[in-house]
Amino acid sequence: MKIPTVPSLLATALAAASLVDAQYADPGECTGDCWAHDPGFQVRQSDGRYFRFSTGGGIHIHSSDSLTGPWEAAGEVLPGGSEVQHEGNDNLWAPDLHYDSEADTYYLYYSVSTLGSRDSVIGIASSSTLETGSWTDHGGLFRSEADGNFNAIDANFATIGGQPILTFGSYWNGIHQVPLSGPLDLASGAQARNIAYNSTGNHAIEAGYVIYRRGWYYLFFSSGRAGEYTANPPAPGEEYRIVVCRSSEGRGGFVDREGRSCLTENGGTTVLASHGNVYGPGGQGLFEDRTRGWVLYYHYANPTIGLETSDYQFGWNALQWSDGWPSV
Repeated sequence: MKIPTVPSLLATALAAASLVDAQYADPGECTGDCWAHDPGFQVRQSDGRYFRFSTGGGIHIHSSDSLTGPWEAAGEVLPGGSEVQHEGNDNLWAPDLHYDSEADTYYLYYSVSTLGSRDSVIGIASSSTLETGSWTDHGGLFRSEADGNFNAIDANFATIGGQPILTFGSYWNGIHQVPLSGPLDLASGAQARNIAYNSTGNHAIEAGYVIYRRGWYYLFFSSGRAGEYTANPPAPGEEYRIVVCRSSEGRGGFVDREGRSCLTENGGTTVLASHGNVYGPGGQGLFEDRTRGWVLYYHYANPTIGLETSDYQFGWNALQWSDGWPSV
């Protein structure tokens, strides 16, 4: 049997991706500095300016007056690293933004960890402007243990049934939720609850993100391999993709469009996968744009630019809805 070489595996993956072009729209326009990795997103309340936050040896800030750009680099959130006493505190991950209207304050949740470990911490910073130099570090919110039941990274803040909830988790036992008493604190007696799990392979599921629309809570997450696309390419179809499940209660009971449980049956309806010059889309989030409605944003690799993390591009698509399910 002939063993596929690294180049042939990658070529096969890209060829397979080209077969599904008709299913997915290309990303919306992006001009200026369009690098992104595990992006977080926030629109500033005072003037409507767009801010994008990305993972890359710290949390980098880009901003623009338009979703389409031109995007400009605008510094880092915590350029000296976090006050959290933990390995990896100078290489923060996976920013998630939340605006608290009562406090007129923006909160950014970040991850402190090392690759392949679940000895991790979710931390918090806050700002009144989103600009570099304006961020205050509040340290760690909670920590997961190396042999514990979950991994405290990839946080996402949402309000579910009037209760602030943090969705989080990566690989191992999947995606969890924990209740908060406010942006900076866990609720009294808070316990993590498992809401999505992939029982196959190495349990490649992460980056949960919850939105509410018309009676349903939608859980978007990334499934598949996130990187090492040149050094150790995944088999075709095993690279990152974005999937969705929904629930009427938001604290569990998530199923995909076929009715499969996302906790016990490996459910998840694909919203966006590799196609054309879009390879491995993931690390996603969503926001409700003032003119476009719900927008899905993410990073992806463009093979004509490069497949390294430093080459990843910012992608976005306005969502369309049919029978209560999203597509791009």
